[in-house]
Amino acid sequence: MQVNSRKLSHYIIFFLAVIISIYFLYLVREVLLTFFLGALLAYLLFRPVSYIEKKGLKRIWAIILLYLGVAAIFTIILVLAIPGIVKELNGLAQLYPHYVGQAQEMAGKIDQMNAPEQLNQVINKNVGKVESYIYKVLNGFLSGFYNFLGKILALIFSPILAFYIMNDWEKIRDAFLNFFSPRARNEITMISRQIDNVLIEFIKGHLMVAVFVGSGIGISAALIGVKFPLLIGILSGVTNLVPYFGPILGGIPAIALAASESLRLALYMTIAIVVIQQLESNLITPKIIGDKLGLHPLVIVFALLAGGELMGIWGMLFAVPITAVLKVIVGWSYLKLVE
Repeated sequence: MQVNSRKLSHYIIFFLAVIISIYFLYLVREVLLTFFLGALLAYLLFRPVSYIEKKGLKRIWAIILLYLGVAAIFTIILVLAIPGIVKELNGLAQLYPHYVGQAQEMAGKIDQMNAPEQLNQVINKNVGKVESYIYKVLNGFLSGFYNFLGKILALIFSPILAFYIMNDWEKIRDAFLNFFSPRARNEITMISRQIDNVLIEFIKGHLMVAVFVGSGIGISAALIGVKFPLLIGILSGVTNLVPYFGPILGGIPAIALAASESLRLALYMTIAIVVIQQLESNLITPKIIGDKLGLHPLVIVFALLAGGELMGIWGMLFAVPITAVLKVIVGWSYLKLVE
């Protein structure tokens, strides 16, 4: 198969333009936060809006009805959950020095057991690592929570932008497609559908799995008697969105909090987490998600590490869907290149 040099130069220019555009968007990322949230919200809500619209309502009323429903659900969740979250965060902040003291006391007792020097060094080193890790996780959770509240302006305007995007979607789409030739429009529409299918399956599946894991671990913590079960459940659910590393990121704080009360609770918490993760890995995830992304595990691990290095926890959360989208684009580009 011969690659046309003119076609190759066109694709090189196209990819350079994409890279420059991405870099520009990175420079103005703070300004674009509101638009990004609005576009993301519009993307997530557009299918339900289309479903309601098919039932006979005009789109504008379908959007308003959906907004009212979502607002009611969020209001109920906030009224029920926020007081508990704030209470547990305050309690955890007050008890954190006590937990650190317990860990140091445990390390001191081990020192007095005449254990081999190498074992003492390993234990002391790892106790320090666990302390540091828990502090970073809790600090990141707190700062993320308050940063989320701090972006209140973006949170207020993003639903308004989403409203206009959904209501005028056909106009926006057609205005964008008019920049391209009729043949290119068909190709863009086709690849957009492929990307949409990949993203919607990823988002829907992983959110359902995260809710299952977070609810299961939170309820288990409450039944076992571990303090701060609401925070443990939320943290476990959110971190479970990160493939492979998520269960570890969410499991260590839960087990550490249980261990601060008794080794028996730590054992029960560990068993509960292992059982829930096994159910998730072997039953829930294969049933809901399967292998819809078509990414090799090594590619996923590389994407997660790269995302974490570039953007921290947010980079890890978005690394896999971005990689899946790039896979679709690169695969399509390669096929067009060798035609």
